Amino acid sequence: MSKKASFLLFIILLLSTMPLPQADALGIGPPSFELDLQMDGSNSTTIYLLSDGLEGKLIIGKENLPFRVEPSQINMSKEDNYRPVELTFYGNETLEPGVYEGMVTFIAQTGGFVAVGIKIRAKINLLGKASETQHDERQELPNIDELGDRAEHMQEASEEETEPEPEFETEYETEPEPESQEMDYTPYLMGGAMMAVLVPIIILWKRR
Repeated sequence: MSKKASFLLFIILLLSTMPLPQADALGIGPPSFELDLQMDGSNSTTIYLLSDGLEGKLIIGKENLPFRVEPSQINMSKEDNYRPVELTFYGNETLEPGVYEGMVTFIAQTGGFVAVGIKIRAKINLLGKASETQHDERQELPNIDELGDRAEHMQEASEEETEPEPEFETEYETEPEPESQEMDYTPYLMGGAMMAVLVPIIILWKRR
């Protein structure tokens, strides 16, 4: 047997004895996500890693997504069971606002070999700049002076529309007190005096 054939046989035997990771040893979830992202800002989403017996590095990349994502790689361990991993995307001010769809890729490397790769769908809604949005919101807020003028105007209008309450003046009609009439007792006094004089005269006259 030639040296070349012996070397190839040795390589084949070496590869056959190496434990190869199974394709289903890596799990990434959820299978898709949607994210709002401002042109000059950043936003994050969380994926979950399931590593069944794999130990090494997980390389994170993207396809058809013009945005920077971090982290670019993480370390895997055999104990990773639905481990949360936060992915942060950064806006791109050279793009137009709109919807961008693509893939986020996850490639597991163990022992210097690519074990398995997984892709999940991503939908990113690119919005305008955060500074412009805040500026528009500030413009929509009414001025403090305008609020004062409006309040004063509303107060004047309410005072004009409000009818004054009628003033109730209670008048008591008092009946006039009857005038006291003073009785004239002079005739009675004169009559009594005359009787006092006449009665003794009459009595004396009858006795005669």
